Amino acid sequence: MAVYDPAPQLYLPLIGRVVSSDRLRICTEPEGLGRTAADAEVLLAFKFPERPFPRDEVLALPQLKWVQLASAGSDHLLPFDPARLTVTNASGIHGDTMAEYVTASLLNMRWDFPRLLRQQRDRRWNKYEVPSLAGLTMGIVGAGQVGSRIGQRARAFGMRVLAVRRSGAPVDGADETCGPDELQRVLARSDIVVITLPLTSHTAGMIDARALGWTRPGSWFVNVSRGGIVDEAALLDLLRRGHFAGAILDVFAEEPLPPGSPFWDLPNTLVTPHISSEFAGWPCAVARLFCDNLDRWARAAPLVNVVDPALGY
Repeated sequence: MAVYDPAPQLYLPLIGRVVSSDRLRICTEPEGLGRTAADAEVLLAFKFPERPFPRDEVLALPQLKWVQLASAGSDHLLPFDPARLTVTNASGIHGDTMAEYVTASLLNMRWDFPRLLRQQRDRRWNKYEVPSLAGLTMGIVGAGQVGSRIGQRARAFGMRVLAVRRSGAPVDGADETCGPDELQRVLARSDIVVITLPLTSHTAGMIDARALGWTRPGSWFVNVSRGGIVDEAALLDLLRRGHFAGAILDVFAEEPLPPGSPFWDLPNTLVTPHISSEFAGWPCAVARLFCDNLDRWARAAPLVNVVDPALGY
């Protein structure tokens, strides 16, 4: 088996318990995967910071049968032939952290903690009224494992949660779940819209100018999924015109976000560097998931988080 990661040292002891060193190939450079993993049947693949994922090189590995991705998304490996290759993702391990990010960001923006810090710096004792989250409606578009965790936190703060899910099946953490055909109704009823969709051929550009126009004036817009899902030009226009009370944006079509992007300067908008899933020790969580799947692979048992290329997740 092979590992593709610039810094695997933290979790290699975990893998070393189940894979002998003579069977383990490690690639820590963005180039050289084809040479390092030429005989690998199994690949644990991370992304290298600010480097494109080597999709073509991965799919060209002659012996490869299974890829375990370190991310919940699999768009960087799509499309692939499921008859030749099994792909699993890390869906679920980032859910709690991303739910904390959404909750903390909303509290920070609505309480205006930067204002409080400025007042502390200036030794000013100025009180002001704070709008509560209780009683608001949150619409979660793409209510998988992450969306479910976000919904659970929202309900704990007294919010009503509406969830949009491809299957329309009930979501733990939602008061009401519906299918994509009811997206307009959910967006129009939501005080806070949270996008948690995977990026697939079906969801790319899904939150376009028309969908954004369905959102309630004065609502909040949160995106923790992928930048390619949202029409950024239309979102920028609505933010500039004051349609939204505020926005929390962790993902963008181009990352890193260029210094000249107008998103940096928008008032009442929080821009963060795709950090909502970056909890301390997450590579070890991926490694533990991989080791569990490796045991399943050895026993010919069903793997966890198998990606359906037709759906994209």
